[in-house]
Amino acid sequence: MIKMRPLASALVLATYGAGTLAQTGALEEVIVTATKRAESLQDIAVTVTAFNEYTIREANIRDAGDVAVLTPSLNINANISPFSTRVTVRGIGTTGSTFLEPSVGTFVDGVYLNRSGLAVSDLVDIERIEVLQGPQGTLYGKNTNAGAISITTQSPNFEETEGHLEATAGNYSMQRITGSLSGPIADNLAYRIAGNYHERDGYLENLSGPDLNDADEWNVVGKLAWQPTDELSILFKASRVERDMNCCSPDSVHDPIADQAIIDRGQAPLGDDPFDHKTSQDVPSPFKQESTAASLHIDYDADWGKIESITAWDDYDLESSQEASRSVLDATWLDQPQSGNSFSQELRFSNSTDNVDYMAGLYYFDQETREFENKLSSVIGDDVPIGAQIFGPQLALIVAPGDESYQDSLFETETIAVFGRATWHVGDNWHLTGGLRWSDEEKDADLFVDVESTALTAQDPENIPPPILALLAQQGIFPPFSLLSSARPEIDESFNRSSDNVDWLASVSYDLNMDTLLFASASTGTKSGGFNGVAGEPEEREFDDEETTSYELGIKTTLMDSRLRINSTLFFTLVEDMQTNQQASSGLGQFTSNQGEAEVAGLDFQLDALPLPNLTVTLGLQYLDKYEFTDGPDEGLDLAFAAELSGSLAATLVFPLADGGVYLRGDYSFMGDHTTNPAPASQLEDKDKQDRQNLNMVLGWRNDNWNISLWGKNLTDEEYAVQTLVPYPITDMDAYFLAPPRTYGATLRYDF
Repeated sequence: MIKMRPLASALVLATYGAGTLAQTGALEEVIVTATKRAESLQDIAVTVTAFNEYTIREANIRDAGDVAVLTPSLNINANISPFSTRVTVRGIGTTGSTFLEPSVGTFVDGVYLNRSGLAVSDLVDIERIEVLQGPQGTLYGKNTNAGAISITTQSPNFEETEGHLEATAGNYSMQRITGSLSGPIADNLAYRIAGNYHERDGYLENLSGPDLNDADEWNVVGKLAWQPTDELSILFKASRVERDMNCCSPDSVHDPIADQAIIDRGQAPLGDDPFDHKTSQDVPSPFKQESTAASLHIDYDADWGKIESITAWDDYDLESSQEASRSVLDATWLDQPQSGNSFSQELRFSNSTDNVDYMAGLYYFDQETREFENKLSSVIGDDVPIGAQIFGPQLALIVAPGDESYQDSLFETETIAVFGRATWHVGDNWHLTGGLRWSDEEKDADLFVDVESTALTAQDPENIPPPILALLAQQGIFPPFSLLSSARPEIDESFNRSSDNVDWLASVSYDLNMDTLLFASASTGTKSGGFNGVAGEPEEREFDDEETTSYELGIKTTLMDSRLRINSTLFFTLVEDMQTNQQASSGLGQFTSNQGEAEVAGLDFQLDALPLPNLTVTLGLQYLDKYEFTDGPDEGLDLAFAAELSGSLAATLVFPLADGGVYLRGDYSFMGDHTTNPAPASQLEDKDKQDRQNLNMVLGWRNDNWNISLWGKNLTDEEYAVQTLVPYPITDMDAYFLAPPRTYGATLRYDF
């Protein structure tokens, strides 16, 4: 007969997968900082999915996309470039851009990343990842009205020198090397440095050039910690990221006329299979990014309270270009350089009395983003006549070979905020929490577009014959108009807007017993308005703030001597003046507008179980009973990137072997039918509906120092598009941005 308790103790020492186990054969307590203070996940009235460093290694989580695969409520996808990454929680979110703020805020060590694209490079030296669901406007501020992702990195070690070195090789010639080193410099001074290098061939086979969607990036982060007294600690952190790749190209299907033109040029036809991971593009889609960041964290912890200061700065530059037809045809060339920088300062004071925990803070944020930089941004190629055979003869009226545009978009944002939060512990069981945040924001936009076009519609209306004007008007085209700018061929204007908001939180929780918490909460969040960066009529340029109100009813319980944990939340979310980021009808460029009102209602469910001392199981489900526009032009339309049912199932099995342990982990996730195109209902097609499944597995052995593993992702080679777009008009091209195919490899890690 096997004695279970000694076996569990042996497993704790044998494998890091047992980081989820305690020597008593119980699930480990999960500590999170979702409330900006370290608390047990089971003690807070917030819906959070958390991954500790053991799970991150065990599940082979390498980037934000891997986190989304394991979190049913979270969806992350990109098109065109990583900086256009769309992050949604519970179906709420928009594509990232220079002029549109995210709906899901990303924070690294408490510092807000002002663009989602800054958060999608490889993760390195991570201690914990938390996905907060629902509005987080009180503590985290604007642009967290759908949720927040909080990433905590490892701290310097004051006690001893430690570190790790890890090497990975996989198919598509994938190579990855990561490492870290930390230790004391003096009794009160310590350092930590970590880095990552990642290279991989493209998994989109290109018949006319180098394969696309490859990887070539590195990042490094350094920390210096000083503790001059028991009360005072100071941490300086600096990081650098560089990426240089042919990225984010779709598989595609073209009109037969365009396909024949490709064949006539001696190239293989693209065919009608948009999931074969094959393309034919003689112009790659380069993406280059350089970003630098620094922060200073000062904590003073005394008997009378704790003062925390976070000062942060970042700067980024990127280049991204593409041939819009995604073929060997010379249709439209687009170039989209971007740059930006930001400065932030947060100051918090917190304290606890016998029955009250409270926090108050000030926040300042200043940001500048720029796009196009007054350079040549688009050129119409010589193959427009092919498009006229597809689109119709009217195409020749709105665009001509040689048309080109120059653009420059500069956006500036300044935000100040005051916030506070308090929890009153009424007796031994009741807990009442309230919070307020007032913020004031000023935005400026300087926009310039100049289109040089010989097309008829770009000319002065007085020079166009009235019958032609009438014909154009029937098609909704009013000269002067240019396809390249989706509106007027020239604009040089400045815009300004100011807004102030008050977000609030109210919750009540009740300890039914020592292991069960019941809670109810209501909270709000605000997403900043702004100005479209594409040319258009001035009265259509500005879009308003988006406001979210959410109600939750939840339970958190730990059962069976801490071998079973169940957390479940019912929620209803109302979004007013919802911002939607849609592709222009021309197929070139994006624009944002307030589409009215949307409602999302459903259930989050999380189960962690230890059915055997050597087996852990995690089940996550999200059921959405409602996720649709309830008012506005798309009333009744389902929100994109949201499904009725999404889920994930993970299981880890561990066995002692030699002086270590063998572990086997499997992760299965699925997402039901969902719309993959945020276009209006009138532009959606059958192709814009997808579902997906994913299976990842890891088999390894490790002891206190060594870890060797074999791993595979998307092992069933599931073919699905994470995003589809409105057809590109010149070649009627349908783009399918595909999830990565089956990948596999081996990893060797040494900890010291």
